[in-house]
Amino acid sequence: MLSGEDNDLESSTRQYTEGDSIYLSGRGNPRFAVGQQFSLVRPAKELFRTTRYSGEHWTLRKLGNPYEDAGRVLVTHVTPQGAVAEVKFACGPIYPGDIALPYQPRIVPDYVPTKLDRFALSNGKIQGAIVAARNNYASLANGDVVYLDFGEKNGAKAGQLYRVFYLPPCPGPWAINAPPPMPRETVAEIVVLSTQERSAVGIIVNSGRDVYVGYGVELE
Repeated sequence: MLSGEDNDLESSTRQYTEGDSIYLSGRGNPRFAVGQQFSLVRPAKELFRTTRYSGEHWTLRKLGNPYEDAGRVLVTHVTPQGAVAEVKFACGPIYPGDIALPYQPRIVPDYVPTKLDRFALSNGKIQGAIVAARNNYASLANGDVVYLDFGEKNGAKAGQLYRVFYLPPCPGPWAINAPPPMPRETVAEIVVLSTQERSAVGIIVNSGRDVYVGYGVELE
């Protein structure tokens, strides 16, 4: 994405939202056609600005380059310089420099809320962890989007339901008068929205208390 309407000074911080027109680069590129849709994405650089847990940055880089969705646009005019497109949906502010990719519809998973089994035992199915969250949030609740450290090669699929659990730390052998080990507690559920080879993106649903980056997840 080069720029958009009402940006005579070509500011890189100019924001666009639903209903605005933006300019897509691609001089002489035959891929543009009126009525074509594109997804806008950008590198999720903010995930590396803080450290929520030990080894976080290494874990994220092992999964690949994280991106976040910015919006969806519809081509309204094809020009010698590229195309003009109208923003049809925005996840937040859209900026010059966002990357346009051919739009691919995603499955919208069905979810029926149920009562959480707060102390369900492990079932031995796919397990992993919440390794980061959209906008680099640390404390999470219903509606927050999260990144998971497993993907298609592990059997993850869009629409799957995972329980989020917290496992209290076990005191070391040197601890004196330490309390007995506590059971694992289920605190929320996650529905998987999309998957890549080594990672997945999900949305938190049905949370019973705050969820934090680093909590474990398990396929229900």
